[in-house]
Amino acid sequence: MIKRIALLAAAACGISMPRNMLPRRVKREETLPLHRAVAIRGGGDAQDVAARALGYCIGAGSTILFAPIVYTLATQKSADGLSLSTFTLSLCGYSCSAAYNFKKGHAISTYVESVLLAVQCAVISFVCAVLKGIAVERVLLGSIAYVGAALLLLLGSPPPRLLAVLQVWATSLLLVSLIPQLYLNYSRKEPGQYSPVTAGLSVLGNSIRIFTTLTLTKDPLLLLGFA
Repeated sequence: MIKRIALLAAAACGISMPRNMLPRRVKREETLPLHRAVAIRGGGDAQDVAARALGYCIGAGSTILFAPIVYTLATQKSADGLSLSTFTLSLCGYSCSAAYNFKKGHAISTYVESVLLAVQCAVISFVCAVLKGIAVERVLLGSIAYVGAALLLLLGSPPPRLLAVLQVWATSLLLVSLIPQLYLNYSRKEPGQYSPVTAGLSVLGNSIRIFTTLTLTKDPLLLLGFA
């Protein structure tokens, strides 16, 4: 973790570099949908096609990443073993990452899981808040603020430096998001309701994403988030 924090600090410092040194916007032809890439290039670039296929596989797998946690919430009707902070931080992190990729023009196969995981974290955060007895007004206010910020970002035209900051935030938020859950588990002297299956799938997905990022986008800020 110390190594990753140091890398994040270096990335934050790099945001102040000249614009031409910031991660470039990927050309559209570099991130064509899988079927068009095969048709145009004749399937010659096998590594590129494989990376795209793996990207979609990660997206499909991400739909069940938090399924064990959702199942536990549904059956136990309790969120005592889950940290609400962990999932709200994860929601913000995945949302920032998805917005960064969208604004950079990356193909959906390179970040589809960020969108799907953000949706799952939003659902889990909402359910956890309700089960923990947080006032409905506070939950609605937080939801409105999140949706407003997301729309402002997606419909606006943020400058390159702000996009770089956004991805650094995403990596930072996802890095620290597990700390509240780990602290809760330690204080309760039990593993809690955070599934080890979820943790294992996350590690596997990040490992594959290193390959797909190096192959498709070559974006150092994205690579930092998966390293």
